[in-house]
Amino acid sequence: MINTGIIKKMLSSKSCTPSCLLLFAATVAACTGPSDNRKPNMVIILADDMGWGDVNANGNDLVETPVLNRLKSESLSFERFYVCPLSAPTRAEMLTGRYFLRTGVSSVTQGYENMRGEEVTLAEVLKENGYKTGCYGKWHNGRYYLQHPNRQGFDEFVGFPVGHLGYYFDAWFLHNDEKKQSSGYTSDYFTGQAIEFMEQNRGNPFLCYVSYNVPHSPFQVPEKYFSKYRKAGLDSTLSCIYGMVENMDDNIGYILEKLEELNISENTIVIFFSDNGPNTDRYNGLMKGRKGSVDEGGVRVPFYIKWPGQIKPSTTLQLAQDIDIMPTLIGLGRLKYNPEKPFDGIDLSRIIKGKQKTFDRLIFSRQGNQNLEDCNSSVRNNRYRLVLTRKDTLLFDMKNDPAQVTDIFDIETNTGLLLLSELAKLNNELVSAYRPVTTIEAGFGEEKSFTLPVQDAALSGKIQYSSIHPNQSHTENWIQNGDSILWTLNINNKGTYKVEMQYGCTVGETGSLLSLISGSGQVFFKISEPFESAVLPDRDFVTRSESVERTWSWMDVGTITLNEGKEEISLKLVNKKHKEAGLIKSLKFTRLN
Repeated sequence: MINTGIIKKMLSSKSCTPSCLLLFAATVAACTGPSDNRKPNMVIILADDMGWGDVNANGNDLVETPVLNRLKSESLSFERFYVCPLSAPTRAEMLTGRYFLRTGVSSVTQGYENMRGEEVTLAEVLKENGYKTGCYGKWHNGRYYLQHPNRQGFDEFVGFPVGHLGYYFDAWFLHNDEKKQSSGYTSDYFTGQAIEFMEQNRGNPFLCYVSYNVPHSPFQVPEKYFSKYRKAGLDSTLSCIYGMVENMDDNIGYILEKLEELNISENTIVIFFSDNGPNTDRYNGLMKGRKGSVDEGGVRVPFYIKWPGQIKPSTTLQLAQDIDIMPTLIGLGRLKYNPEKPFDGIDLSRIIKGKQKTFDRLIFSRQGNQNLEDCNSSVRNNRYRLVLTRKDTLLFDMKNDPAQVTDIFDIETNTGLLLLSELAKLNNELVSAYRPVTTIEAGFGEEKSFTLPVQDAALSGKIQYSSIHPNQSHTENWIQNGDSILWTLNINNKGTYKVEMQYGCTVGETGSLLSLISGSGQVFFKISEPFESAVLPDRDFVTRSESVERTWSWMDVGTITLNEGKEEISLKLVNKKHKEAGLIKSLKFTRLN
């Protein structure tokens, strides 16, 4: 503390020269540190399907990540940081500080990734505290009006709302509510958008959430990154994955360089982590499990938090998880927020600042699954991990058996039963209170249009998705009269809509009659104009399981009225003209009144 008496004596002294005053001012600034009124900027960088072992500094000599290596050395690195086994649940927990089932999320597609609009997000809290907020990249917590990032606290959104992209070059993204085509590779593009946001808001406190979609499949990356690892002798899958990681590493470097260039690095908290374990079997330390698993390897990821001058670079074995991020950032920023819904996470700001000793706790993990009764789950503390599967209850000593080789439940029965009791209690609480958000909310007064993708429809008859993964799929096999697809909605305001259909149909297949049906009636229409839906140029280095990306056209269907309240909208094949009616991807509704 500066002695105010000394200050008064110095200022009244005749020997106090201007240079003396300048030197004294600099000394005071150094002693007091940043102004209490300066709110820290926050940059959250999230990788997609990147494992703990995909960082060179974690013992993987096959991949080059110089930026992440340096970031780790300049950060407090949580060596035992946990997320969910799948993407959307992790994102919901990070944004709300609450277990994903409480937010309406239970899985990754067909509406089960949707987070309730009334959930309070980190972005909303920061906006209330004077922050500008931007989200760039993968959202994966709902695509409809209430779940859109712009309605969840983000001033700007550039990215895609669903679980994965079908194509990583010159892709189409949402810029807020408008669809626009990007240029170049996705990670490069998202980085450029994030940097523009930081430049525009350098004078304001800001939250910049950069959510890369790599190394999630399909496996596409600029050639130079792939070739580097292929020439080193790695197979195509690893070459692409590590190429995607290295490209992301380069892009993270550009973000950190921009913070330095803007002279705001000292007042910016930077966080890096991943949303789940690795998406293939590859190096991940000694850990058991990968993406989708509740074992250590499926849920433990790298986590680095940097704040120059405020957070001492080091490592910690403090158990932590994604639900801690929101309360911790609120604590670090000394922000105002009195949550109506209590956090499940813990404010670790005092641990991070070195003002509190580490402590033991329980970390719960649960699979994302639409069938809530058919999920593996686990719980761990500093010493043990208990894993509850459909068939077994297993206990592992994580200190002496980090690879989870030997089940010791029969030896440490009391410990196992205690952990099992805690896990069962939380599972019962979360499952009994779970309310999904699978009904599509639409027809809001400010909503000019909305799109219904086929991935959110229920299919009947012989109609099929183009992939086992509904995200980004289209429907095909429209070969049987009477087959249909159905969407369930809740319309907030009655309205009349112009309807368009996104489709493909070869020259020899035109002429089939379809109908669009709502509660107020139906519209009959024919696919009269052919459109050859072409597969985009092959940029895959590995054969994909996802649907290929294609070119599409739009055709007018007609106008239809949607009444307030529950609406079921169906698209039905009435009379097939040839072998197949065509390919159908989505319906777009534009409000006329």
